[in-house]
Amino acid sequence: MKNIEKFCREKAIKYKKNELLAHYTTLRIGGRAELVAFPEEDNVLELVEVIKNEGLPYYVIGAGSNLLIRDEGFKGVIINTRKMNKISSYEDNCYYVSSGVMLSGFLSFMAEKKLSGMEGLAGIPGTIGGAVKGNAGSFGYEIKDCIDEVEVITDKMEIRVLKKQDITFQYRSSGLPESWIIRKARLRLKEDVDNQVVGRMKEFLKKKRNTQPLKERSAGCVFKNPKEQSAGYLIENAGLKGCKTGDIMVSLLHANYFINLGRGRASDFLRLVDIVKDKVLKISGIELELEIKIL
Repeated sequence: MKNIEKFCREKAIKYKKNELLAHYTTLRIGGRAELVAFPEEDNVLELVEVIKNEGLPYYVIGAGSNLLIRDEGFKGVIINTRKMNKISSYEDNCYYVSSGVMLSGFLSFMAEKKLSGMEGLAGIPGTIGGAVKGNAGSFGYEIKDCIDEVEVITDKMEIRVLKKQDITFQYRSSGLPESWIIRKARLRLKEDVDNQVVGRMKEFLKKKRNTQPLKERSAGCVFKNPKEQSAGYLIENAGLKGCKTGDIMVSLLHANYFINLGRGRASDFLRLVDIVKDKVLKISGIELELEIKIL
């Protein structure tokens, strides 16, 4: 770990030791990491090489949405992408967007530029990198529809540029290996010819606020929607709204959200996952699949 700290000091990369990871997730749950580093786009590859040379595990976190970190924490290095936050023009209506750029921030940028194509993603927490990795979508929009290419760091420490057709986008998945790091994406948008992009964003956000607990501590949707029916409907139909384990509760507003009421632990969350999966399977015969990642 000392060599990693030395490298961070030499490259002026901010880092924190023995850091509580609950500070870095939207659930506000998670034990400590040995070290959290905040590289920029230009030095993240070198940082990963140093970490790998030390034989330590690492994991990349953006805004920490869609993520549950165990109470035991992480014995290794967490790479936080908040300093990877550049937006640069490529050509008309096309931009390179670094993986650490907040999705909400880029949507505001789009609105200012009067650009359309991603407004259905309004209200989704997280970063561009996370949105690409999980093919974020809502209201008939998916981020894959705006992607030209994605620049990644592979597990062989190679920088590769993948065209959209090289990526196997599916529902809530890019198909990219979990060990690959997204550096940036090239997004192609459209002119807002009817001057309605801000109105559409506001309408989508209003719908989300009325149906989802956006102001609560959650990781977003816990389960993927099965083909047969939405996960939220299946959980509600099983009579599980308001079901609690410790300080983790199935949301009364949207049953596919688990809320941290204040002192929730990962162990509580995982017990509630098992309770919900078992009850839904018993009632509907459908086995729910997790959408959130567990570290």
